[in-house]
Amino acid sequence: MAGEGNYSPYVIIGKLSRDFILTSSGEDINGIPGGHLLYTAIGMTPWETHPGLVARIGRSFPEQFVAQLESYRFSVRGIKRINDEIEQRNFISYFDSERDHGVENNKVYSVLTQYFSAGKPFPRELLGYHSKRKTGDSLTERTPETILVRDIPPEYIEARCVHLCPMDFLSHNLLPQAFTGTDKRTVTVQAGRGYMQPFFFDAVKSLISGLTGFIVRESYLRNLFVDQFRINELSDMMKILLDYGAENIVVKTNERKYIFINRADRLIQKLDPEPSETFEKIGELPCFCGAYLVGLNETYDYRKAVAYGAARASLLKNDINPYNNLHVFDHLVMEKARIMENRIEE
Repeated sequence: MAGEGNYSPYVIIGKLSRDFILTSSGEDINGIPGGHLLYTAIGMTPWETHPGLVARIGRSFPEQFVAQLESYRFSVRGIKRINDEIEQRNFISYFDSERDHGVENNKVYSVLTQYFSAGKPFPRELLGYHSKRKTGDSLTERTPETILVRDIPPEYIEARCVHLCPMDFLSHNLLPQAFTGTDKRTVTVQAGRGYMQPFFFDAVKSLISGLTGFIVRESYLRNLFVDQFRINELSDMMKILLDYGAENIVVKTNERKYIFINRADRLIQKLDPEPSETFEKIGELPCFCGAYLVGLNETYDYRKAVAYGAARASLLKNDINPYNNLHVFDHLVMEKARIMENRIEE
């Protein structure tokens, strides 16, 4: 395999998908590689070119998607095909902004209706697909996509830096324990929607404890605290998460800004990146997470890490081939990162 002889200090654990996209202009992009795992790996470039990837894929997931990852030097030893079907088709619509608001997998209208509204033929590959609902995770039950410690190649366990993409509660609650030990590890998590709910309020304490960084969308965080009637400010919610045992908390706001806090100084800081498209770009927050982890590892400075993440995400572009986002020059990203760091405010 490509990159087999290359050691990487980074491991990313998450999900892959097959994306079907309606753009804001009504163009259709069907059946392309996607998923948080892919975009987090893209976010690590140009600094890191062969992180170890861990995911479960179903029996019908395209083999050529895995071969593509390998051809771009990503280590795919941790991608495990199981003999079950996993729904890895993923519909994303930016068409008809008043209706959809560019939110992935949260459609009031049917997928078929949206293709009809855009004047595009409905892809045969989406027959039988239903947009995913806002269902909660289970505290104890596994799903076909749940990643277990035994799914991780033994050589990955020694990785110095680990990122967990959005997954179910069991995966996020159990996997960080596999990377604890006498050596200091950097472990970051992008929160999954399924457990950022009031029912999981106490359970999230154990999940967050010991993490280096916890990255969460504002809407998810507010949903977790919806029954905590006296807690309304984002800053208060973030400080509570710090008290659960995380070192750094980063919130991506509904306005696409970053608000963050560190346990050492408990100072709320914010970064407003340069204005860009109206809606969030596909894979933008996972891309941020990949660069953020690199920033933590290379600089040991959480402010610089946020600047790394925001800079790399700002260079992400929606493309029919997501791998086109790999071709970013190091000096361009670093110049952007310096600009972003100067934009940080208290």
